[in-house]
Amino acid sequence: MSLQADSETFISEAVTMGKKGQKLTVTFSVEGLPAGSNPVVGVFDRQGKIVGRTEWQSNTSSPSFKKAFSVMHANSTPLTFSVYNASDSVSAADYLGGLTADLKNLMGNGGKNDVTEGDLTFHFNVEAPQKGQKSKGKAKEEKKVDPKVAEKLRQKLLAKVDKEGGKKAQDIAGMRDMGGVSYFHVSVETCDADFELLDICMAGMNKPCPEDADERRGGAEDIGKVLLSYNDTRLAFIMHVPKSLTQCSITGWYDAMAKDYPTMKKEGEPTAEYLKGYIIGEPDKNLYPIKIRDDMINKGYQWLASQQLVMPDEESDDELVFGDDDFYI
Repeated sequence: MSLQADSETFISEAVTMGKKGQKLTVTFSVEGLPAGSNPVVGVFDRQGKIVGRTEWQSNTSSPSFKKAFSVMHANSTPLTFSVYNASDSVSAADYLGGLTADLKNLMGNGGKNDVTEGDLTFHFNVEAPQKGQKSKGKAKEEKKVDPKVAEKLRQKLLAKVDKEGGKKAQDIAGMRDMGGVSYFHVSVETCDADFELLDICMAGMNKPCPEDADERRGGAEDIGKVLLSYNDTRLAFIMHVPKSLTQCSITGWYDAMAKDYPTMKKEGEPTAEYLKGYIIGEPDKNLYPIKIRDDMINKGYQWLASQQLVMPDEESDDELVFGDDDFYI
């Protein structure tokens, strides 16, 4: 989930909590933040699943802000609001404070309540649909999708995924031809941590690309690569090390990226050339899928450098730097 400066957008999704929940709109504001801070608020349910997250706001001289999100709930469900001071990322060191607010108590007080924890004060206003008024959330759940339309949209998505794979294959093939690097971490945008889509993306990368093709796609079948994709809840990846690259151990590469992540699991049966894996995010431990991706790429690069399969940053004489934000394309 990306963070953008000076945005008033609240990123959220309705989350079902309880079999007989109703859709509520929760509006809250926070006071008592340090002057000049860049506030970010993550909201979690009792299982630790992220419900919503504000985008950070910069240049706030008197930090206080108001946000709203919707949730399908059971009245007794507590939500945890964790406040961070951040710019481009969020880490445990940025934690400013937070609290857990029980929706049952908030609703029992007419939907309005103030809760103070440390220096921070949260002002809540919880609104439920009026009696006889249909919940928009339920209307969405009951809406049926025409199977033909759904299939058409699915085929359109598959074509988009295949195209992304083909285009990024050309990118890394070009970098390989210029700098002699044969191993890459590739972040893909269209796969949503879905292994079927990752397979299609990988197939698009590995299609041979004729020299006389009108639109050049593919051509990365002889390049070692890891495709990484994440959504709000997990990170998924697929690795490919061609047989021709005998100097690279696919299991060694995987083990390096999986270091410090005991909950990482392999998907399916690995082969000599392909290996898949995934890890579920743990927001309560500050393990967000996007941050896990960046850390895995860093660990993977360090291992490749230790095996002399890529050039260490400090010894690189060109602009093919694979450090921090440049470990992937």
